Formats: sequence, structure tokens, C-alpha cells
Amino acid sequence: MVYNVRRDVAEPRAQQKSDPHGWRREAKDLTGAIAGGAIVGMPLLYTMEMWFHGMMLPAWHLVGILALTLVVTFLCSLESGFRHEDTLFGVALEAVTSVGIGIAVSAAVLALIGEITLDRAPREVVGKIILQAAAVSLGVAFANAQVREKSRTGDDEEAEKPPQGDPEALQLRADLRDFSAAAAGSLLFTLNIASTEEVVLIASRLSPWRQLAILGASVALCYVILFASGFERHEVYVKSLFQSRGFETLMTCAVSLLVALALLGLVGEREATSDLPTLVACVVTLGLPAIVGGAAGRLVV
Repeated sequence: MVYNVRRDVAEPRAQQKSDPHGWRREAKDLTGAIAGGAIVGMPLLYTMEMWFHGMMLPAWHLVGILALTLVVTFLCSLESGFRHEDTLFGVALEAVTSVGIGIAVSAAVLALIGEITLDRAPREVVGKIILQAAAVSLGVAFANAQVREKSRTGDDEEAEKPPQGDPEALQLRADLRDFSAAAAGSLLFTLNIASTEEVVLIASRLSPWRQLAILGASVALCYVILFASGFERHEVYVKSLFQSRGFETLMTCAVSLLVALALLGLVGEREATSDLPTLVACVVTLGLPAIVGGAAGRLVV
């Protein structure tokens, strides 16, 4: 009897020896799950209508949304998932974990932007988190398809043949491609957010320490999205500091923040550019989805 399982279930023996308890693999699976959830759910986490619906929906409605999210996540995990399960029980457990990660990511982002606080009613907080977690959980379920095993070289046969030419010229071309991809991803993620009043609303309630927390979380999330996906296995034609993990992450963040600043000046609310402190707060606010978009853009190059 032949069983059909995912192609990536089998692991090399060397990897099993280096990670006998599977902790390293589990950590990579979880970071990939967080990356996938952030890419799919981040735009909705900045949507005021979603906040209000979460506040107003009755309890039975929220239970129905949670149940539907579990069912759909289970179906998605049969094909993709963020682990490598090949049994129905394993897929079911993965679906529950996906929803749990979606709830945790949604709660963390909503807390960062000040949309849920300790002085809010528990019913209001739970409603917002459950509604937002639906989209984030689907992103987690599709983590393998979205962010795992991506690289600059791609998967086609032509990518296996190393390009010919001057290494410095090839490296410059690759760096410009990365720059363009980060800018395009940031623009795609934030174009429909920059012009909304949510940006000014969130920025108005951010203290300096909370702005630093959002900026730090943005950089960390950028790193997770880029390198939880296996992005470090890209071709480098000229080795230097500019091809290090840290610089790749900081470059993506810097480009994304510049895109956020430009969009606020071009299509943002007038209050967003009224004074320097407000502008800084708005750039940091819009920077979170912009950086997620920039990192996501790097994955499809």
C-alpha cells in the first residue's frame, strides 16, 4: 500500500543528528508561521471597521467566526500548513496551533498600536482579537506556500545556471533589484492605508517608548520574514558587509520607511504632516505594514 505524503516530510539524516529533539525545526516552523500570518493579516489589523465590528458582534457570532476559522484553517493545512504533517490528527493539531498563533499575533499588534489596552472591557478586547485573528490564521496556514524556501535564485531551471559577467556589475544589479522589490512591496501594502485616518488616530496615542517598541518589532518582523523563509541562501557575487543578514534587514526597513514617509506627504491626511513629532509618529505607525510589505516584496524577486 502506498501513502501519499508531502514531499518535504523526509529530512536528511545529518539534519536529524544535528537537531535530535526537533527544537530547531520547530522554531523555524513557528517563525515561518508568524511571517505568513503577518503578511496576510497586517493590512486588516490597521482597519477601523474591523475594530468596530469586533466590538459590536455578539458572543455567539464570535464563536461562529472562531469555529469557521478552525475549519478553513484545517482545510488549508491539508495542502500547505506551516509544519510538515501527513496525518489527519497532525493536520488538526496544526490547524489549532495556527489559530493560536493568529490570536497571539493579532493581540500583539493591536496592543502595540494601542487598540487594545488593559482598561478596555474584556468583551471588547476578545472581539477585536478573534475577528482579526481569522485572516492572520489563514496566513499561518499558508506559510509554507508563501515564505518557506524562497531565495533570489528562484526555483526554475534557468536560475540553476550562474549568470555570467562582471561580479561587481551582477552584485549591483542584484542590490538594485532588492531595493526595487522592497519599495514595491511597501507601496503595495501601504497605499490603501496611508490615506486613511487610522494612521493619524494610532499615531496620536503613541508615546515615544511605544513608537520605539513598534519600530523594534518592525525590524524584528522584517528579519523573521526574510530569514525564516530560507532567504539567506541567495547568490552573492561580491562578498561584503552589504550582503550580511543585518544589513539586508536594515536596508529593507530603511527603504520601507522612506516609502511610508513619501506616501504620507503625497496622499496622507493633512494632520499627519502638521508638525515634526506627529510626522515621526505617523511614519513609525505606517512603517510597520510598510516594512512587512517590503520584506514580502523581497521574497518574490
